[in-house]
Amino acid sequence: MTSPAPENRSPTLLSRRTAILSGVLGVSVLAAGLVAQWLPREPRAADPFAGQELPQVPAPDPTDEPVEVVCCAGWDSAARTPVSPMSEAVARAQDAAGAQYAVVLLVGGVARAVVEVCWAAHHAEVWFLDGEGRRYRGVARRRWPDGRLRLFEVRGWRYAGKGAQEFDGDRPAVRFRVRRGATAGIEKVSVHAELAGGGSFETSREWERWPEPTRPPDDVAVPAVNGWAALAGLTGPVTVRSGPDEVPAEFPWRPPHPLRPRHVTELTTDGTRFRVPDGRVLSVRRVPAGRIRLPSGRLLAGDPGWLDAGSAPLAVTAPPGEYAVDVFQVWENRTGRSTWTAACRVTVADEPVTSWEQALRAGDHELELGDGEFFGNPVDTATFALVDHTGVTEFADADATTTGEAPYRTLSSARTDMVVVPGWSDGACLVWLGRTEDGSPGSFVLDFRVPDLADAEPG
Repeated sequence: MTSPAPENRSPTLLSRRTAILSGVLGVSVLAAGLVAQWLPREPRAADPFAGQELPQVPAPDPTDEPVEVVCCAGWDSAARTPVSPMSEAVARAQDAAGAQYAVVLLVGGVARAVVEVCWAAHHAEVWFLDGEGRRYRGVARRRWPDGRLRLFEVRGWRYAGKGAQEFDGDRPAVRFRVRRGATAGIEKVSVHAELAGGGSFETSREWERWPEPTRPPDDVAVPAVNGWAALAGLTGPVTVRSGPDEVPAEFPWRPPHPLRPRHVTELTTDGTRFRVPDGRVLSVRRVPAGRIRLPSGRLLAGDPGWLDAGSAPLAVTAPPGEYAVDVFQVWENRTGRSTWTAACRVTVADEPVTSWEQALRAGDHELELGDGEFFGNPVDTATFALVDHTGVTEFADADATTTGEAPYRTLSSARTDMVVVPGWSDGACLVWLGRTEDGSPGSFVLDFRVPDLADAEPG
């Protein structure tokens, strides 16, 4: 069995003044072959459901009965049994190395909870099991740089009855996500709930108004391999079952990861051919777009109508200077016509890029991201802009529109420039950071997340 997939929902497009700090905002966009969520950053002003009773999927009552711990690769809900048991020594070695492992917690011989751990992903999740052996409530935490575990989200499923499959429909009945600042302080709790009569709603709450009668502990120490029972409310004496001294070859679950780059190098290489599942072949064409002056090296990316002095620049800076800009379009080989503008690149160093990662903005922290999620600045004019942070006010009253089929437009002041590139749709702006072999920034790529390339492969 596998853990539930990230939810397939479309971005809610809100202005920066009203956008909710939420990954439960129904946020999904097709990109790089993944369904991913983008996270706008500013809290909603009011809770429109403040007077309503929220649906709940509560954890079972705590118990102080004896607990047996089974270290393993994971849980098989159909067979109601641990997968690939391992010894405590192997689990401790996996824990120390940041690798995957799981523990099943039994009371009276009955599995009550499963804990999935992977410190390489900063992730630990306690799953509670129902009488059918199905995981129905997950309490996920992230391990922050200070070594503490902090609450990330709570998800709960309701099953129609006996025989219903685990994670039936993939969408949890309730989902509560804790939103934090860069220093781990809680800012909001976002809420998504599926209503019993149909429909759903989303809102946000203060931490003090947690939407359940009992609020899970937020800031806890990282337990030892045999110490996870306490976080599941199982406080009785603990014994650990013996197991093989072997690391399992496979694990029945995967840890969550933020959206990962896919074919960014190929997307920004002139002449690359992508094959689309429907049989079409798309070719990448590079359009030189001049140069951009970055007197501070702090780059802003987003909708030109929304960029201002208060906008957060990318956290990784370039040395102050002037850099080449290129626009990349994809052309359909059969018709010879351009289909989309796919990307825009600022080249910082004339060296090969050896790795790609999300280019976070100042104040972002990857530990806020769920599986397949990314931070994005909402765009509602289907137009993107790149500009130095110190020069953005110089273009506050400028007309940043493009005309005709021009792939870009450059606006210039005495000391800096704004490069404006028309996209294909509203949505969210995602920037990839390419690093050179020594780890320094090599390029920034504004990914337009073209639907035709979502499942395409180079070749």
